[in-house]
Amino acid sequence: SDEEHRQALTDSIVQLTDEFRLNGINIDLEDLRREDSEKFVMFLEKLADALHRKGRILTVCVPSKLSDEDENDFSAPFDYEAIGKVADHVIVMMYNEHGWPGSGPGPVSSSPWMRRVLDYAVTRIPAEKIMAAVGLFGFDFNLTTERVRYLSYQQAMELAARYQAVPRFDQATETPTFTYTAENGDEHEVWYDDAQSIQARAQVAEEYGIRGLALWRMGLGDPAVWQMLRTQVVVKKG
Repeated sequence: SDEEHRQALTDSIVQLTDEFRLNGINIDLEDLRREDSEKFVMFLEKLADALHRKGRILTVCVPSKLSDEDENDFSAPFDYEAIGKVADHVIVMMYNEHGWPGSGPGPVSSSPWMRRVLDYAVTRIPAEKIMAAVGLFGFDFNLTTERVRYLSYQQAMELAARYQAVPRFDQATETPTFTYTAENGDEHEVWYDDAQSIQARAQVAEEYGIRGLALWRMGLGDPAVWQMLRTQVVVKKG
C-alpha cells in the first residue's frame, strides 16, 4: 500500500534478475486480502515495467476459479482480467479440485475440472498467456477419519504394493486411483497423477490453445512423465 515500499521491492527483485542472470520472475503471492486486490495489480504493473525495460518477463500465479461469482477469500483478490493485461504469462493453479478440508475424495486436477477452469479463464485472459498448473502428486483420503495425506507418486506406488491394491485409470476424470483397507480397519481412497494423466492434461491444453502446462512439483511425480513429454508432447524450448 506504500509507494516507497513497492519501489523498494521492485528494485530488489530486478536486482536479483541481474545478479543471477535470470530471464524473468514468477510472482506467487497467496492469502492476499480482498482489499489489496488493486494494490497487488499496481505492484505487478511497476514490476512488469521494470522487468520489460531489462528485456525480462513477468509471470504470475493465480488460484483457479470457475466464474466471477465463484470467489472465496483465497481467490477473490486475484483479478484475472487485470493481471492478464500486466503479466506476460498467467499460471492458473488448478490443483485444488480435491484435497482441501471437506472436499471429499477425488483427483487433484482432473481433465473435466481443467476444462471448467479454462472455460472461465479464457474469457478474462488471452489464451496464449495462460499456463495450466497441474499436480504431479496425489492424496490419500482416509474415508473413516476424513483426514487427507499428501503423497508423492512413489509413496502412492508403495502404498499400492503394501496393501496389494490394484490401481485403475478412471476414464471419467482421466486420473489413476485405488482403494485399500489399513491395518486398523480404516478405509482409504488414493488419487494421484502419472504419465498417462499428465498426457491427458497436455491434450486439454492443446484443445484450448493455451500456452501450455506448468507442473507442481519437481521430485514428486511419476518418472515416466519426462519420457512421455519428450515423445508425446511438443515441448517449446527457449
